[in-house]
Amino acid sequence: MKNFFYIFLVSFLVINMGQSQDAIERKSSMSLGSQNGFFIEIPGADVKKSEKTFYEIMKDFGKLKENKKAREHFLMATKIQTINGSSPVDLYVKFEEGKGMATTYMWVDLGGAFVNSNDHASQTKAVRQFLYDYFIAVRKKVVMEEIKSEEDKLKDLEKDLKKLKEKNDDFHKDIEKAKQKISESEKNIEKNIVDQENKVKEIDTQKSSVEKVTEKLNNLGKKD
Repeated sequence: MKNFFYIFLVSFLVINMGQSQDAIERKSSMSLGSQNGFFIEIPGADVKKSEKTFYEIMKDFGKLKENKKAREHFLMATKIQTINGSSPVDLYVKFEEGKGMATTYMWVDLGGAFVNSNDHASQTKAVRQFLYDYFIAVRKKVVMEEIKSEEDKLKDLEKDLKKLKEKNDDFHKDIEKAKQKISESEKNIEKNIVDQENKVKEIDTQKSSVEKVTEKLNNLGKKD
C-alpha cells in the first residue's frame, strides 16, 4: 500500500509539473551553425541528471557520442520510429546548467533540413512529444529525490522525538528517585528531631552532673 501511494504521489507531482511544460522551437547555435531546434527547461534538474537520463533513453536507438569542443552530443543515422519512421536522422543535443534548473537543446537533421514546424508538422509534433516524455523521465527522478530528502528529514524528526521521549522517561525516573530520596530524608528528619530531643535530655542530665561535681568541688575544705 505504501509503495502504491509513493508511486501515485510521484506521478501526481510530475504530471502536474509537466502539464504546462512544452518544448520551445527556436533557432540556436550548434556545431553546424545556427539551426532550427527545440529546447525544454527542467525545473530542479542539473546537467548531470539531464544528460544521464537522455543517454538512458537513447540506448534503444544507438550510442551517443560527445563533441567536447562544441559541448555537444550527437548520434548519426539513427532511426527513431516515432519521429521519422524508418528513415534515419542525425540527432544533436546539448545540456546547459541554469539556476535551479537545466535546459536541454535538441536538433534533428532529416538529411539536408532540420526539423521545423513550417516544413515538418508531423516530425515537429513527434519531437515535442519525445522531449516531453524525456522531461517527465527527468522530473520523476527529481521528484523522487525530493521525496527521499523529505523522508530523510521526517526520519530525523522522528529520531529527535524518540530522543525527547527517552529524555522524558529519564526525567520521570529522576523524579521517582528524588521522591524516594525526599521520603528517606523526611524519615531521617523525623528521626533527627527525636535524636535532638534525646540529646537535649542527655545534655540536661549531664549539666546536672556537672553542677553536682562543681558543687562538690566548691564544698571541699568547708567546715560545717
